[in-house]
Amino acid sequence: MAWHIFIPDSLLEETRDMKIATYKVGQIARAASIFGVEHIWIYNAGGKDGKFIKLVLQYAETPQYLRKHLFPIRPELKYAGVIPPLRTPHHKLKGEPHTGEIREGVIVKKGFADIGLDELARVQGDVPKGRGTFKVTSVQPLRVVPAEPEEYWGYRVHLTRKSLAKALERAGLDEVIATSRNGEDVRRKRPRLEGEVGIVFGSPRRGVLEILRDSNEDYEFDLILNTIPNQKTETVRTEEAVMATLAVFNFIRRD
Repeated sequence: MAWHIFIPDSLLEETRDMKIATYKVGQIARAASIFGVEHIWIYNAGGKDGKFIKLVLQYAETPQYLRKHLFPIRPELKYAGVIPPLRTPHHKLKGEPHTGEIREGVIVKKGFADIGLDELARVQGDVPKGRGTFKVTSVQPLRVVPAEPEEYWGYRVHLTRKSLAKALERAGLDEVIATSRNGEDVRRKRPRLEGEVGIVFGSPRRGVLEILRDSNEDYEFDLILNTIPNQKTETVRTEEAVMATLAVFNFIRRD
């Protein structure tokens, strides 16, 4: 099973403080990583922060030793220090390399990659510039080859200009679940959670169904669920809803 979560580009519409905005997006990155979300979609809900949300999510997902190569100094990342560390399997510490180890790296010059160790690794084969995943084939000298990870390896971020309904159609999912305070109680109506599963969240001011209505769209969700029954606050923030919903679905999933 693979999880896709959908968040609106209006996620930060009530937040103008960049430090708080960075922290809110960091909370979503953290929740997605804890529960193994593989895709985060940022859909068009009339907001203005889509690019910023994508940048912070991508920065958080990138191992620390690669950030200096992939993210030049820019004002949008001024408060990146408030992003909680993800500590996912591909966020490896320096340590001592061992044969067979898989690490994220980036080609820094022809034939050599920085994989977060004291020396650059010689890359076997013709590998294009940019970030990649590598397996250590030799320690002395340090050599690597391109590889596919064998465990959870972070999430991919998709920023689309498409509306929610069109973004969902593009994703081609097996099951799509909308979250709503007015939905069915998740304790009484459980999702299948099989295949490619999309979980849709609204914004601080508008729920999923309101966003669709305001876009003059309709979408036939497999389920519309209240994943926080008996909530005692007037509202639940999107980042809180993401954490709570993923925790509930993680409990009831079968794989």
